[in-house]
Amino acid sequence: MKYGHIFIVIGFFLTIRCQNMKEKFESFINRQCSELDTTRIGLIFIFLPQRNIDVQTFQSKSSEGLIFKTNHYFSLLTLSKLFKPNSTNRALFYYINDVRKPTSNHYNQWLNDSYWSSKLPVEAFKFINLDYKLEGNDFNLLELVNQIKDDSPSLFDLSKDKYLLVTSDVVIGPKIFSCFIEDLISISQDTSNILSTEYIKAQSQKQCYDAINRNQNNFYSFLYKFDYIHNLNDFSGILIWNNRFTNNITQEFVSFNNFYKCTYRNDVIKESKDDFFDSFCIFGFELAIYESPMLQDLFYDDKNNFKNFARKHLFGRSQPIKYEISNSPVIPNIVHLIWFSPNPFRKMKFIEYLCLKSIIYVLKPDKIRIHGDHEPVDCKYWKELSKNPKIEWVYREKPLYKYNQNFSQSPIQHLADVARLEVLYEEGGIYSDFDILWVKPLEKFRYMNVDLIASNDLTSYCLEFPFNIQIGAFMAPKRSEFLKLWLNGYQEKYHLFPGDYVAVSMCEPYKLYEKYPHKVFIENRLQMIFFNGWSAFIPRYIDIEQEKLQEFNENLDWLNDGTHGYHLPRHSELYTEMDFKNANKSLPIKIAEYILNL
Repeated sequence: MKYGHIFIVIGFFLTIRCQNMKEKFESFINRQCSELDTTRIGLIFIFLPQRNIDVQTFQSKSSEGLIFKTNHYFSLLTLSKLFKPNSTNRALFYYINDVRKPTSNHYNQWLNDSYWSSKLPVEAFKFINLDYKLEGNDFNLLELVNQIKDDSPSLFDLSKDKYLLVTSDVVIGPKIFSCFIEDLISISQDTSNILSTEYIKAQSQKQCYDAINRNQNNFYSFLYKFDYIHNLNDFSGILIWNNRFTNNITQEFVSFNNFYKCTYRNDVIKESKDDFFDSFCIFGFELAIYESPMLQDLFYDDKNNFKNFARKHLFGRSQPIKYEISNSPVIPNIVHLIWFSPNPFRKMKFIEYLCLKSIIYVLKPDKIRIHGDHEPVDCKYWKELSKNPKIEWVYREKPLYKYNQNFSQSPIQHLADVARLEVLYEEGGIYSDFDILWVKPLEKFRYMNVDLIASNDLTSYCLEFPFNIQIGAFMAPKRSEFLKLWLNGYQEKYHLFPGDYVAVSMCEPYKLYEKYPHKVFIENRLQMIFFNGWSAFIPRYIDIEQEKLQEFNENLDWLNDGTHGYHLPRHSELYTEMDFKNANKSLPIKIAEYILNL
């Protein structure tokens, strides 16, 4: 017992000592950051395209310019928020020749979208076309950086003492401040008793400071060679130097020995082991690999400080989104459907009959309102359904000329897209396409205090987008602000995409969702789409490979899977009852049988 007590006391002493050293380390970093005069630092951002692992060129079509993507935006955002350049003290933004100027596509609108540019003061950057002779489609990055180093001092609005160059695939971390502090206190060697990365990073800070302030070198690098590209001059990272450094940058500064100074893992975005505020930088190529769902994950995950930082500067609050549940229903218990047809004599299909039956017996709404310009032709399905007191036929004209647009040449599906948004904005409730079979109630969602409840989709449309909003089924309260913004897009943006009727219907709402994530709740089990027998969208949390989709469909426990509705577009075996009876027992047929027997 005596020895046990001794070990406990020793362990307690070591714990307190380590904690004190950690607090000391953090306290002097915090003191330094508050004293930093960033106006004396020349900020240089060099816009590089995303590396391609399979080939050594930076892009296959140089004439198209380079897309300024999400990871580039975060790189520029962190540089701006940490060092605060402004219109009278601008940072330099270099791009290589006109063909490599940053451009946009439908999704990547970071620099010219008013919302995103308001988060990032674009006027605080001086855009410079770097005239550099290309060798084919590749270039020597060492030569390019040396050219920037020589040209940049005279281009700043104010004279500078030190310079910080960042490549566009790096996100800079707060500890980079330590390289510029004049009164960095000495770190005692007894820090080595702390068996953690704190000692390594502390020594790295001291090394960084000494290199550009006390030693003759006057230069420091956080540069990385790419191990998978056979090009000695291909690197990425951060360069720091002062006015006394006049030599050219050479290959000796590019080394894997710098890896501990920058987070070389996407752990900082995923389940983090590295703290953003404990990093000099984050290697942004990892961010690009994880780019597609990055913003969605930022909305909800609170596992590391980088996400807190990003949320604070993108959405005004560092905390992840927490959705409020009301004591009373927010969304009316009314299901709406749209019935537009170029043929006024169209009969109701068997799947449309099953859809309405599933709504009656599974969703159990107070009302079912069918909006259209021609009532379904009298047939046995409509005869049976029209007798149900919950079902109401509501006459509604096709929206051929609205929002200063001419929709008269648009396909009937697009007219239904516009009408469904208008109906839910005017009345609130649940919208359903006629080819969805519902197997699970939606009651719990009606109490969520949000503007929209919907699911993601992956389609052949909106190819640049990580996802798009699936509008086959969604829920909203009356006078939803998000639906109003969505409808405004038909007036403000529809003309920008001539002939592309899904641009505003399916693509733009995803951009709205990224801007106002607190207004939208994405539930990927709201509906699961089976397009021509294959799952066009599987919730990405299952993360299933394409070649395994058939097996997934055959083995899916569809009634207990948690999915609320199964969306079955273009399943001809469900168009008539005869086709249904003669069809093989596929998953859609099994679901249809279940609904028919309710």
